[in-house]
Amino acid sequence: MNVSLLLPLPILLPIICGGLVYRIRMRKRRTREVFVLVSVLATSLLTAALIFIRPDAPLILANLPRGMVLALRLDGLGMVFAAMAAVLWPIATVYAFEYMKHEGREVRFFCFYTISFGVTLGIALAANLLTMYLFYELLTLSTLPLVTHKRTEKAIAAGKKYVIYSIGGASVCFISMVFIYHFAGDASFVMGGILSGVYFDDTIKNAFLLVFLTSFIGFGVKAALFPFHGWLPTASVAPTTVTALLHAVAVVKAGSFAAMRSTYYIFGADFVRGTWAQEIALFMAGTTIIYGAVMALKEAHFKRRLAYSTISNLSYILFAVALATPLGLRAALVHMTAHAFIKITLFYCAGAVIYKTHYEYVSQLVGLGKKMPVVMGCFTLASLGLMGVPLLPGFQSKILLLGAALDAGGRMAYFGLGALLVSSLLTALYLMTIAIPAYFPRKGFRLESISDAGDPNYLMTGPLLLLCALCLLMGTFPARVLAFFTDVATGVL
Repeated sequence: MNVSLLLPLPILLPIICGGLVYRIRMRKRRTREVFVLVSVLATSLLTAALIFIRPDAPLILANLPRGMVLALRLDGLGMVFAAMAAVLWPIATVYAFEYMKHEGREVRFFCFYTISFGVTLGIALAANLLTMYLFYELLTLSTLPLVTHKRTEKAIAAGKKYVIYSIGGASVCFISMVFIYHFAGDASFVMGGILSGVYFDDTIKNAFLLVFLTSFIGFGVKAALFPFHGWLPTASVAPTTVTALLHAVAVVKAGSFAAMRSTYYIFGADFVRGTWAQEIALFMAGTTIIYGAVMALKEAHFKRRLAYSTISNLSYILFAVALATPLGLRAALVHMTAHAFIKITLFYCAGAVIYKTHYEYVSQLVGLGKKMPVVMGCFTLASLGLMGVPLLPGFQSKILLLGAALDAGGRMAYFGLGALLVSSLLTALYLMTIAIPAYFPRKGFRLESISDAGDPNYLMTGPLLLLCALCLLMGTFPARVLAFFTDVATGVL
């Protein structure tokens, strides 16, 4: 049997099942929840099976004019992104069952929520730039109804902004893709890039470098690269189950992942390294790191503070990608994974607080540690992880980022290094100013002044505790994970 024929299954299954959720209109909540959970778990198991089997050959889905093809393939980089989504999506699903009870329109939500899982896996399994671009655009369309779920004036405005930014960035990428297909003739993902070893005169090389930079910025829009970040804080108006996926797993990580593909598998690290285009990319990423952290410290709204934190941390990944070295790619992969687990935990803690208390501002969280010990305990642990405390995954990723920057050298690498250090200090400030007052309120504070709230039920606390356990495992036993990421970054996988 040709095992490559299995590649479309984890993409098609959730898309079909998501459509069935809407088509059949399962009115009984229990029936719908079982169907959605089974669909998501089956998709994750199929993804795990593919990672274990790892088909070597690509699967061609369609031959298009001018030699272009739609094809799927599972390589090392795709395995990282697919595994991350396959682990987090089922956990997020269980949490969503409880949270969405007070949001309404659950049929519509779980339809697009499930479809988005398949589209995200399509990005991970794409064998070339054209296929990835197709799923990249579909991700915008499948997540738009999630952003606008509440159908309020703010939600509709956030959806419009999300679409404008996303399609604008994708349009820039489309222009780059046309250029690559026209002049290179192929855009299959190959470690080292399709331009490696090709001689260009200065004019053609500068043209390709401009195309690289536009591609980096275009994909960077979904990764909230400054000044194209505006959609992300605005999208926080969506239900927390949506913002957690947007900010931790699907959309923003798709932008980071696409930037990795473009840099290392299309243009090639050797082609980019030491060029003016690389310096601009590093400068933009370094600037975003500081900007996001400063804005997070200033922000009083709980979820928007976490959104600005995401903007900063996503550019950790983009900065590492732009270093154009194997150490940079390894650091980018480690931080992408660590941030996904940490940030979804933080957002789900925020969601639990909103669900139980309706508090949305940082100033309202004082003393909440005694009322919601599980939620605030998970929030504190995840905060320490994002800060880079030892034995948590953020520590290892930041050490690797610093090492990659020092190894690369150059003024922009050192600029980014400084940005990382400043951001780490600001991260401690904007997270600990939430956690510390939650446990140690100001003198004279009366606990009775907090609404009669407690930790939510097991459908929400269970996923939080599981996510914290996974964070601890990643931070305590990083050797196997690091070895895998090293193999990916060096082209062994």
